[in-house]
Amino acid sequence: MRAAREPSLADPPTTSARISREQVAILALLTVAGAWLRLSHLGSKSLWLDEGATVALARASRQHFAWVWWHGEANLQTIYFLLMRAWIHLGDSEAWLRLPSALFGIASIPVLYALARKFMGAAPALAAAALLAFSPSDVYYSQEARGYTLAVLLVLLSTCYFVRAVEQNQPRDWLLWTLFGVLAFYSHDFAALVLVAQAASVFFKAPPLPWRRLIACGAVIFLLAIPGLTYVFRASPENLHFLWMPRASVKEFWHLAMFFGGAGVKVVVAGALWIAGAIAVWRSRRADADAFWRGMLVLVWAVLPAVILALISLRQPMFLQRYLIFSLPATILLAALGVDTLRKWGIGLVLTALLCGMSQTAITKGYQKPRDDWRGASNAVLASAAPGDAVVFFPFYSRVMLDYYRDRYGASAPPLHVFAPGYYDGGEDVRDLLKALAGGPRGFRHVWILVAGDGANFCGGPVEEKLQSVYGAPVVQKFANIDVLEYGH
Repeated sequence: MRAAREPSLADPPTTSARISREQVAILALLTVAGAWLRLSHLGSKSLWLDEGATVALARASRQHFAWVWWHGEANLQTIYFLLMRAWIHLGDSEAWLRLPSALFGIASIPVLYALARKFMGAAPALAAAALLAFSPSDVYYSQEARGYTLAVLLVLLSTCYFVRAVEQNQPRDWLLWTLFGVLAFYSHDFAALVLVAQAASVFFKAPPLPWRRLIACGAVIFLLAIPGLTYVFRASPENLHFLWMPRASVKEFWHLAMFFGGAGVKVVVAGALWIAGAIAVWRSRRADADAFWRGMLVLVWAVLPAVILALISLRQPMFLQRYLIFSLPATILLAALGVDTLRKWGIGLVLTALLCGMSQTAITKGYQKPRDDWRGASNAVLASAAPGDAVVFFPFYSRVMLDYYRDRYGASAPPLHVFAPGYYDGGEDVRDLLKALAGGPRGFRHVWILVAGDGANFCGGPVEEKLQSVYGAPVVQKFANIDVLEYGH
């Protein structure tokens, strides 16, 4: 008797396919493994600057938050910041602040499997779930107090209902696609690039196509997104991009490929699966028009957002890998299609297992290396500073980090004179410190300078010159991406 054939890209979508107990067990194990990777060492690293901004927005008054939403970065991740404003009332440790991101990352694993089953058989769909569970990039951002994994989850749900809506044309699916499309946009503005990719994919769909409902629901999404889209015109240029943001280049596209597939040998293995997946899509164009559209949806989703952001970066450099994390599921689905294509002798599954195994090293390194060690830098100041010491930050907005760790330090934290405006608030700055030093050179027993990054705004500037003339050379303590300078030791 001939063995039953495993479904492939050319098969109809499995919208009502029954999942066996074995498949449920494997998916459950992969989800548990993904959960363990995302919850392990969740609070071991210090918060970094972007996470400190999350805390500041979560603690801000309603009026202040509304102002920052209209003028600043709260607009980029609206739903996530609203969630964190409630979440922070239940706890404020590093692990607790990162837990929602971890939970969203965990939930994405079975949702990706459900989406993959619309494109392929059970084995490659499970391979897709495994690749997401062991993705170093997804694990990394599942352990960051920012909204990237929430947006990934909502993009997955949006795509699930987009496929159903286009293929089955049921009002409920169009409604849910509209809902999750709007939610995805307000979870991160750059998720709009995926919605554009969804719309572009319909040009590869054979008739009949429900144009009327597609255009109507797309128009609703656009209209509801207008308050967020206008941020581009309302925000000041320094809030849209920073000098360190890169332009698109061959090198940056290569880095993006490693972001999706993994560095070193991993990107070669992932590349082999991507090529096999693209070949499968191309071959399906004659065998099954619907299968070809589903494959092109994956390809357009994987490629078009990066192309659009590259074009935007010609004017405003912002070709950041994390702004394209919403295409990560598409690259995984493309690799899973490659697994299906290479199913002879189990080559595709072997490559999947190899890729997942090699990812462990990158994930472990991610646990151990903080991006910024604000915990160590803040504790160095708080443990040694005397009451009334002056503290200055470069850049000034990094003061949110000392604010957070000073609250965590407790009642023993010394009262300090901070020369830095609050988060988008007014307050004293370095000019006030210079005036104070001019009026009484020894007005402060110590002056602490916390410099993040390369210190270009501090080194060689008037503040450094004045402090050198009053206190002499400082004692310097170095932490990950942060220098702590103590004047008047």
